[in-house]
Amino acid sequence: MVVRLTLLFIANLFVACSSMATNNAHYQTVDVINLDIELKETSGLHCSYTGGAYTINDSGNKSTIYQLGSDGNILKRLDVDIKNRDWEALTGDKNNFYVGDIGNNSGKRKYINIYTIPKNAINKAKPKASSRLSYLHNSTKKNEYLNHDFDAEAMLKNGDAFYLFSKSWKTGDVLVYKVPVDGKNHQITPITKLTSIPGLVTGADYDARNKRYILVGYELMGLGSFHPFVAILNDKFRFLKSFPVKGYGQVEGVCVTPNSEVWLTQEGSFLSGQKLIKLRVF
Repeated sequence: MVVRLTLLFIANLFVACSSMATNNAHYQTVDVINLDIELKETSGLHCSYTGGAYTINDSGNKSTIYQLGSDGNILKRLDVDIKNRDWEALTGDKNNFYVGDIGNNSGKRKYINIYTIPKNAINKAKPKASSRLSYLHNSTKKNEYLNHDFDAEAMLKNGDAFYLFSKSWKTGDVLVYKVPVDGKNHQITPITKLTSIPGLVTGADYDARNKRYILVGYELMGLGSFHPFVAILNDKFRFLKSFPVKGYGQVEGVCVTPNSEVWLTQEGSFLSGQKLIKLRVF
């Protein structure tokens, strides 16, 4: 027992040390903040227009949107009157939140959903619109657990459309889907395919100031070893570059602040706790 605790202490110390301020050719670490245990399974992130951010937890957790201050503390909780089947993405505009209930690790979901939640809602908020989406050529009977391409955890809103980026377990090719922001049901097909992303995509946002898409995700290296990365696309979805973000684990959410800082959230694990990571990406 003593040996096990010692090993866990050393592992946590290594992660903590490697997560300190980092400067390299790709990014600078601005801050790393430990989040409340209530956000252990943070899965989506939306930067506020007035400072701070909003986040959600994924499946098995409450249907709640959490408002965070710039220091990472929970300021408010907005409970939503809809089941959290597998909430994986959160985006928004000045008036609404958009929750992506789009997780599909098993491949057995016929439909995924995007819910529109008013930002001025008072608990318990009800969605004012719901889009039900299905993938063309998706065969739920043939899909194997963690061995198919009909999964997604990354969604953003840009202009009058949502963009979903697939978590392609089988091929590794990231499929990009465009969905109208109309609250209607759609069968979706990819508008493009990305072949240079180094791992599984778990979050995405659009950096309007620099006209680029920011993707985050991780490479799985066995035994639960997560190697997170940031990938950058131009505004036409052309791959520009990717780079590792060393010293972290299961990075899930990403958002770009009004001053173009890139904020990430990391799920908690026995190796490292849930975190808000602030980067300046060059």
